[in-house]
Amino acid sequence: MILQQSSNLLKLLLLLAISSVRTQGLNDIIIELNQRLLISNNFLYCNQSDKLNEYEIKYLQHMPPISLMIFTSIESMNFTQVEYNLGADNKLFLIMGNEEPPYDFLHALNLHFQFAEYIIVIDEPVDLKKSTKWLDFVNHLWQQGYVQLLIYTSYDEKLYHKIIFPETVIEETLVEQYISIRGSFNNLYGYPVRVAAYNNAPRSMLYVNRWGKHIFAGFYMRFLRAFIDARNGSFVPVLTPSNSPGNCTLNLVNETVDVCADALAANPAAFSLTHGFRIASANVLVTHAKPLHSYRYLTAPFQWSVWACLVIYVLLVVNFLSFIGWLRSGKWEFSKYLLEVFSSLLFSGFYLKEIRGRERYILFGVLFIAGFVYSTEYLGLLKSMLISEVFEKQIDTFEALVESNITLMVDPYDKILFAKYNMPEILSPIMELVSFETLLKHRNRFDQDYAYILFSDRMALYDYAQQFLKHPKLLRIPIDFSFLYTGIPMRKRWFLKHHLGRAWYWAFESGLTRKLALDADFEAVRVGYLSFLITEHVEAQPLNVDYFVMPAIALAIGYILALLSFVIEMTAWRIREFLGCRKATMTSTGCSEGGHVDVD
Repeated sequence: MILQQSSNLLKLLLLLAISSVRTQGLNDIIIELNQRLLISNNFLYCNQSDKLNEYEIKYLQHMPPISLMIFTSIESMNFTQVEYNLGADNKLFLIMGNEEPPYDFLHALNLHFQFAEYIIVIDEPVDLKKSTKWLDFVNHLWQQGYVQLLIYTSYDEKLYHKIIFPETVIEETLVEQYISIRGSFNNLYGYPVRVAAYNNAPRSMLYVNRWGKHIFAGFYMRFLRAFIDARNGSFVPVLTPSNSPGNCTLNLVNETVDVCADALAANPAAFSLTHGFRIASANVLVTHAKPLHSYRYLTAPFQWSVWACLVIYVLLVVNFLSFIGWLRSGKWEFSKYLLEVFSSLLFSGFYLKEIRGRERYILFGVLFIAGFVYSTEYLGLLKSMLISEVFEKQIDTFEALVESNITLMVDPYDKILFAKYNMPEILSPIMELVSFETLLKHRNRFDQDYAYILFSDRMALYDYAQQFLKHPKLLRIPIDFSFLYTGIPMRKRWFLKHHLGRAWYWAFESGLTRKLALDADFEAVRVGYLSFLITEHVEAQPLNVDYFVMPAIALAIGYILALLSFVIEMTAWRIREFLGCRKATMTSTGCSEGGHVDVD
């Protein structure tokens, strides 16, 4: 009797020991994953209340304090809100109570928490290595972008993970082993990676080399090819109907490509992006200021305010001299004194012979000093301008661009982009919507009749093509706008999103992205996408009509002044004659027709 009771006691203790080991098995896995992977939040999903109570007794009561949220139905889960409040990184999901693959739970996730850890707990005995339904579920899971999966069988307390390449298998593992290979795809065994290919230099370029081979080059394209080659994947280019980045977005939405060799702004509804680590800004590219026309050199040395002061000075001095001359000799010689003043300003000699006395020396000193200062400044500045090139004022503000009435070309994709990312409203009146091909045609030949909007990486390419010019044809307005984080666009369900983002960050950190950008600029010019512009040569050239405009204008001004002087003197003579006749009439001496009357 005592032996029988001892035997029952041993069985009970053995059962409790086994239960304790089973309980600690799953708890140990969760605790170790939390510690090693720095899990911040744990989520438990179980849609059966009786099993949830059983799990609570077996596991949850023996688990140390952790951050845990429990969901009991699909309807109670709002993963969009959860991801917004808690973030998407460092999360662990524990799925219990399902003996069938939880497709409904995966559908409810709706591509949220793709980088989280998932543990599926199975209670019923099943041979996972041969189970078709679980292999199909694993295949479906990684094709949806969920690659970090563990399966725990509570009946025998074993942990399984999946291997996708070269073929999908489920095999037993340990936590240490899983973490060492977690989410790694070092060998894709030739798995095809579809890349959207189109011309968008310097990011992506397509051309045929001298041996007739199709080359896929460019900043982002070469990086993607290196990424795929490093993982033993197959690069599969997918040509788009046109070179607009809008085709990239369309192909990603339709899932006909996995990734685009381009840099786009965030569009969560259409695609995913690598993590942004660099702010891209846009600038307006406008024509370089045009050389000053030859006839403008006549007035270029002085501002208009100086010219206005000079005109007032000439009028005052000439009228004053004419008035003194009239007082002295009774003659109004406006043209003569006008020539004297101009001679003083040109510092070519003047005499004031008709003016005598002390006022002659005073007026001579005034004309001499004013003429010396003016002629020295004017001729000195004019000579320096004739020796060196002088340009009109450069367009360096948006207001100046609008006033110049230069059309700003944009394509439909950029139009949508700038409408979303704060396009300056002042530029709207001069904006013209054209096709991408038309924009490229004018921009690539540096057409100075239009303005263009470029982001920093493409702006560097156009600066590179103009580096040998003394005066670049196109210059940027130094005002940045449309600040945004850009990244490589990827299909939302692509299982290599995290790996590409990490590789892109490492490339930036090591300086590889800078090297790729410089190589892409050089290659774009080498293959003829852009060409180095012809260097400007300084050489003697035959005179054209423009060189005679300035003398013609000076001659016309001289004739106008001569005519003005003639009119003034004739008017003065008529007034003098009229006054003489009136005086003679008042003295009853009469006034002969057409005669000359001296007024003493």
